[in-house]
Amino acid sequence: MAAIYFSLCVILGIASTINGRPRTEDERVMIDEFLPALLDRLQNNPEYAFLLDSDSPPRSNRQQNSPVQQQENWPQNNLKLGQVAGVAVDNNGDVLVFHRGDRAWGARSFDYNNELSQVEQNKGPIRNATILRLNKNGTVIQRLGANRFFMPHGLTVDKKGNLWVTDVGLHQVIKIPVDPTDAGLVLGEAMKPGSDNEHFCKPTDVAVASNGHFFVSDGYCNGRIMKFTKDGMLIKTWGKPTNNPVEFSADDELFIPHSITLIEESNLVAVADREHGRIQLFTAGITDPNDTGRFVKSISNSRFGKVFAISYDPTDKMLYVVNGPTGSNKVEGFTVDLDGKIRDTWTPRNMNFDEPHDVAVSPDGHQVYVAEIRPNRITKFNK
Repeated sequence: MAAIYFSLCVILGIASTINGRPRTEDERVMIDEFLPALLDRLQNNPEYAFLLDSDSPPRSNRQQNSPVQQQENWPQNNLKLGQVAGVAVDNNGDVLVFHRGDRAWGARSFDYNNELSQVEQNKGPIRNATILRLNKNGTVIQRLGANRFFMPHGLTVDKKGNLWVTDVGLHQVIKIPVDPTDAGLVLGEAMKPGSDNEHFCKPTDVAVASNGHFFVSDGYCNGRIMKFTKDGMLIKTWGKPTNNPVEFSADDELFIPHSITLIEESNLVAVADREHGRIQLFTAGITDPNDTGRFVKSISNSRFGKVFAISYDPTDKMLYVVNGPTGSNKVEGFTVDLDGKIRDTWTPRNMNFDEPHDVAVSPDGHQVYVAEIRPNRITKFNK
C-alpha cells in the first residue's frame, strides 16, 4: 500500500506543478504511461478501494469474470493484415475485414485542405485485396477490393449481405452489392472533400436500416450525420463540427463522429462522438420520417476516454463500445446498457488492446469482433 500511496502522491504532485504550462516530455511519459497501470492496479484490488471514487463502477475486465471471452488461435496465424480499419459480420456469421494493406494513415497523408496528399495519390489504389471474408473458424474464404481503395475506414454489412464502406482518402461512401445484377452505389466525388449535399469530407462509417435507408457519419471535417434513401437520395442532415471541449459543446456538436449504429426497435441512431468521449442518441425517423435527427440522450462515462467505435446488439439490448489510447484511461471494451451503465468491461486474454478502431457484434449476438490499427489485428470474443 505504501508504494501505491507514494506513487499517487508523485503523480498528483506533478499534476499540480504543471497547471498553467505545458507538460515536459518526461512528465508526459510518466503520467500517460505510468498512471494507467497504477489506476488499473487500484481498481482491480479491493484493498485499495478506499482510494477510489465510491461512485466509480467496479471493473470486471478480468477475463475470468467477464462473459465476453477471447477465442484464442483466431484467425489464422499466417493472416497478413494492414491497419484494420473496419469489421462487420453478415447473417451467415462470416466476418468481413477492411484493412489498409501497405498504407498507413500518418501526419502527412492529407494536406491542409483535407485532400489526400499528392504523394499518397501517386501511389495509386492499394494493390492487394482490402476486404477479406473469414468464416467462423478464421479461414479466409473470399478476397475483394484490390486496386480500388486509397485509405479504407468504415465497413458495414446490411441485412441483405451488401457491403458498405467509407474511404477517407477518396471521400466516398460505396455500396458493394451481393447481387451481381445490382449496380451498387457510389456517393461523393473521388478525392474531393466538401461540405455540401453532394460531398463528404473523410466519412467514417455507415449504418443501414431494415428498410434500406442508411446513415453516414461524416466525419473528420464536417461533424455531421446524413440520412439517405436506399437509392442515395438525401433525406436529412444534422450535426455541427466543433473542436471545443465537451463541456462547452451542444448536444449536436460533434468532435469527430467516428462510428454509428442503429437501435431500430427504439427508433434511435447512436453516434460515437469520439473526441468528446460520449455516445449521442438521436431519433432515426424509422417509424416517422419527419422525426429524424432529434437529440434524445447522451451516454458518457469518465472511463471511456475517447469513444472510437460502437455496435448495438438487439439480442441483449446492449451497446458494445471500444475506446482508444488517451493517456490516463485504460484501453478496453465496454458492455453498456441504454441507460448508460457499464455492465462489463473486457480485453484480450493475457494482453491489452492497443489501438482499437472498430467493433462489431454478430447478428445472433454470440460473438464480438474488435479491429485494431496498431497492432494490425482482429480479435474474436465469444459471449
